[in-house]
Amino acid sequence: MNEPGRGAIRHCPQCGAGSLLWRVPRRDDRERQCCPSCGYVHYVGPVVAAGAILCDGPRICLLRRAHMPGEGLWTFPGGFVDLDEEVSVAALREVREETGCEAELTGLVGVYSSVGPRDKRVVIVVYAARLRADGPVDSPEVKEVRWFARDALPWEEFAFPSSVQALRDFLA
Repeated sequence: MNEPGRGAIRHCPQCGAGSLLWRVPRRDDRERQCCPSCGYVHYVGPVVAAGAILCDGPRICLLRRAHMPGEGLWTFPGGFVDLDEEVSVAALREVREETGCEAELTGLVGVYSSVGPRDKRVVIVVYAARLRADGPVDSPEVKEVRWFARDALPWEEFAFPSSVQALRDFLA
């Protein structure tokens, strides 16, 4: 399937040739951009995100998003993993950036797949976390940070299906 808008490139990153072709590489099952000069095959994978379901005793921390996708809707702290960053470190960084809180991870909730910005496939690794220290919230990514009782979560107002599934798994 020729999809020039989904991760397509104009020049081969290996040799610099500008004549990439869409074809099915050997031992593959779908069209990909291939360089006829050096044989490079351009594989486009999902982006990785990390999130944390942050708890303080019986309360769960949620944030109201300030941007699309999901502007004005709820989710737990999370975001994209940087290239040089461990996934668990990214989860803690996102908690700090989006809530002002310091946390410690207490376990893995699960790994979920969803569609993110510009229809890019996103794989999110979700951890359980415990509050270590509260802090000031000053993030342009967040409209509001609020602690919810476990039986009062705003189920109909979540930004992402993966957030709902992760919370259901966490509470089970």
